[in-house]
Amino acid sequence: MSTLIAAGLTDVGRVREHNEDSHYADAEQQFFVVADGMGGHAAGEVASKLAVDGVVESWARQEVRRQIEDYAEHGDLERRRQLLKTLREGVLAAHESIVALSASDSEKKGMGTTLTGFLVAGGEALFAHAGDSRAYLVRDRIPVLLSEDHTVSSRLRAAGIDRGIDGPTPERFKGLLTNALGMPTDTRITTFVLPLYSGDRLVLCTDGVHDYLSEVEVGQIVQKAASPSRAAQDLVQTALDRGGADNATVIVVKVMEAGTTKVPVEERERHEASIAACPLFAGLSSQQILRALRITTPRFYAKGRDIPRVALEDRVAYIVLEGEVRGSGVRATAGHVLLPEALIQETVVSDADIGAVEDTTLLMLRRNDFAELCDDDADLAVSLYESLGRLLAR
Repeated sequence: MSTLIAAGLTDVGRVREHNEDSHYADAEQQFFVVADGMGGHAAGEVASKLAVDGVVESWARQEVRRQIEDYAEHGDLERRRQLLKTLREGVLAAHESIVALSASDSEKKGMGTTLTGFLVAGGEALFAHAGDSRAYLVRDRIPVLLSEDHTVSSRLRAAGIDRGIDGPTPERFKGLLTNALGMPTDTRITTFVLPLYSGDRLVLCTDGVHDYLSEVEVGQIVQKAASPSRAAQDLVQTALDRGGADNATVIVVKVMEAGTTKVPVEERERHEASIAACPLFAGLSSQQILRALRITTPRFYAKGRDIPRVALEDRVAYIVLEGEVRGSGVRATAGHVLLPEALIQETVVSDADIGAVEDTTLLMLRRNDFAELCDDDADLAVSLYESLGRLLAR
């Protein structure tokens, strides 16, 4: 189990009269959630509180606690999938409660909320996200935005539409959400998994904070602060000093000791470089890569070991993190994709032996998990299948 310290802070801001943000931070339970409500005083704060309370209640159930403990002990892909499914179901249940209340009470018609949260299982943080509240990681003094804003602006920017007649096109649509809890259309809950390391800082915040601070500034403030409590105060105060036009809410979590055996920094950097160089992930944002990695499982093969083409009753492909694999017409080193054809339903896969010619670490991807990921995330699917097509064309 990881050892954490955490602090949360919210402020109404300099302009608004009511605080429509909600948050929950519990370093003992290891649940952390922020939400930013929409719909005005009569509805926005109700929606955000309903979401946070509902999610925490769901995640705190005994059944979920057992799932968390089971996954922390075994850490296999199937248990990870089940736990992520449980996270998503908890958020969707909160969404349905908001929709039901909105439909039954005219004063709350149209209310909704963003939500970004995570729980910790062993040495990993498992995230659920909808809307434009954000999650950041600060590791080795380097800040990284983990979540992806579900806004019109973000989608336009991702499509390469940078400028319009009246200035930067994405900025004209800033704050217009494409996804949130309470929306009458299907709500999409993004999930991803982050391995934790001792010394990591995690930040959750609403747009009343991140609208006023760059990614680099978030990292600098969090790294400099003596404690999560001081970091939370400094982040909120900076947002207020720069205008404070919105409610400002932040949670800062410091990982004192990660729950799994520490991976040496040099090895971690080698693996991250291999993932960054992997052609399957070409053109993906760092947030999309995180979402894709949730279906992978690390595997170590000693020199001379055969690499199986089938695992857990399914065909598999691999990403080579380090080492080398060879076989009949096959040679794969760090960053390469091994057996990419296995990810396509009807392709023919050779049964020729392949093996590790030195100690080798791989990330395994099962075909059915790949298909499920693509069904769940259409934007990610387009990029992955484009990359997969280029790989197979070679």
